[in-house]
Amino acid sequence: MLKLISSKITKFEASVIISGLVFFIAEFFGDSWFNLMANSNCFKYLGCNIGFFGYDAIVHFFSGVFEVLLIVWLCTRFGRFSILHAGNAWKNAFILISAVALLSVGWEIFEFSADQFRMKILGYNLTNPNVLAQPSNSDTMGDFTFALSGFLAGAMITRFVYPRSLEEKS
Repeated sequence: MLKLISSKITKFEASVIISGLVFFIAEFFGDSWFNLMANSNCFKYLGCNIGFFGYDAIVHFFSGVFEVLLIVWLCTRFGRFSILHAGNAWKNAFILISAVALLSVGWEIFEFSADQFRMKILGYNLTNPNVLAQPSNSDTMGDFTFALSGFLAGAMITRFVYPRSLEEKS
């Protein structure tokens, strides 16, 4: 354990940690805990509103970046269980975009289910869209779009910081 802590962190591992911290800060400090990205606050400061450029566009973008970096790191760290293929960058890019899309769909289902639970089971009145996690279909499509944009950014970071990560399996 001590050897693991004292080992030198690579640039790629540092980028995974930094992207995770940015995602954590955006999600939990901005959205969940302090509600800084609520639609009413977001409109006041950033000009965003409910829908495509909704309050959580930033969170979904950074989630896409973090997911790509984390998957590539896990695949290089635990090569035996890797879902990436040696020598095939296009196949690996397809696998990564599919994984990000799957995680995004799962998150959107969670947001929708949470709203339904709060309305139907707990009886909350959520007619004000500022309190809904899933206020509209355009919000859902915006979330997917920003997560996939985060995939592109994460893939570029991966290629810049760890150039051979998509071509070969460690």
